[in-house]
Amino acid sequence: MKILVTGTTGGIGGAVAQAARAAGHEVVEWNRDGFDRGGELPPGPYDGVVFATGMCPVAPVAALTDESFAETLRVNCGLFLRIVREIVARRLYPPKGARMVAVSSVSANEGWPGGTAYCASKGALSAMCRALDAELATRRISVRAVEPRYVKTKMFDACAGRMGVSAALARDPRDLAAEILALLG
Repeated sequence: MKILVTGTTGGIGGAVAQAARAAGHEVVEWNRDGFDRGGELPPGPYDGVVFATGMCPVAPVAALTDESFAETLRVNCGLFLRIVREIVARRLYPPKGARMVAVSSVSANEGWPGGTAYCASKGALSAMCRALDAELATRRISVRAVEPRYVKTKMFDACAGRMGVSAALARDPRDLAAEILALLG
């Protein structure tokens, strides 16, 4: 299988890329700077896509700027839409279809102090995946969001205190990577 993986400089995306390679899959890494430089996705077709790109600004609502809120939505949700749009428009998927998984968060459904932008972006990502799945079913493309509770990453470590959660509760990103690869088939 040829799998496009984003967020490979982070804990979850890196774990997915490593596990996919270990399972014998071809992995194409595409990180945020690729789109920010205006580049197109590397040539497909892609049997699978894993979107693990994200950011988590922590700010009380009185200090949350419009720019920070918009950037969080762009990175956590908008970049996935751009990837899906390009894959569909350029037909970068095989005739049998493809499977796409976006890493959302339990924060899509649970709030915490200072997490307004992050929670909103993950809620939007999860909802968008449901809509994309319905729309792209005729092309045999499935789109799923996974909403893990707590995963041991640098981003989680930075947010855990504000969430009122002990970092000791976080699971290993390799466990989540295995679950994501299972969703890809």
